[in-house]
Amino acid sequence: MSKFLTGNALSEAIEAIIWEAQKTLLIVSPYIKLDEHFKKLFNKHKDNPELHLILVFGKNENSVQKSLNKGDFDYFKEFPNISIVYVPNLHAKYYGNEFQGIITSINLYDYSFINNIEFGVLSEQSLLKSITRSTSSDDEAWEKCMEIADTNEVVFINRPIFENKKGLLSSSKDYKGSKVLFDSTEKFYGTFKKDIPSTVRLFDYPEELDSNNSHVERPVRQVQALAEPAHGYCIRTGIQIKFNPKQPMSPEAWKSWSKFSNENYPEKFCHKTGQPSNGKTSMKNPILN
Repeated sequence: MSKFLTGNALSEAIEAIIWEAQKTLLIVSPYIKLDEHFKKLFNKHKDNPELHLILVFGKNENSVQKSLNKGDFDYFKEFPNISIVYVPNLHAKYYGNEFQGIITSINLYDYSFINNIEFGVLSEQSLLKSITRSTSSDDEAWEKCMEIADTNEVVFINRPIFENKKGLLSSSKDYKGSKVLFDSTEKFYGTFKKDIPSTVRLFDYPEELDSNNSHVERPVRQVQALAEPAHGYCIRTGIQIKFNPKQPMSPEAWKSWSKFSNENYPEKFCHKTGQPSNGKTSMKNPILN
């Protein structure tokens, strides 16, 4: 179901998307400037490591401060589970969580919400989707935004660390803190050269870290390796995607998977060959032996 919104209805719908997100909050906005009201909305998630905040901003290559000022950037860096991505030619705006999304003209900018005439289209997830296998405009918007996030430059990655506990009848996990996996603050707000592109991408990083494992990777001797295939296959749908064992699902399938984030859930296809796996592949083991 889609609904056209403007004025206060648009503002309230975007605020609801931020407030009601449980697993994933995706914000795509070239310009971001927070007032105290916005911060009160985001503060709900500031101590929630279960929610992954994905922030995509852009414009102003020579003065990133105009797109996202240092104060707001430092505020977002305090979130326990956050990814910040920079897209220099970004003009689109989108706000979405696992329940609904808005394609809109409005930036996450306090002035715009108070003074501008802005439009937006709200789409909600259909309860019949799993039966009809239909694709909504929000699914397509989410997939495109995740593609943009994955193919552009990562600025900051912070991931939660959990201790996984398994019992006879159930399993649980305890939050132990967060670890910064990537931080290029100096490149964007300091003195480093900004014209040197980074090859670091969002899906190069895990969704969370396990406290039972060491976070320092053992060095591997560099040898001539066989070239990886140019493309792979989504382990849930079988469609052709970029080969990346760390992200072996299409954005749409990943959105569905991320609602539960069970890395051992049996999937249908081999990421490398596209062959049916009969449940022997998973997010943790995407390639058949």
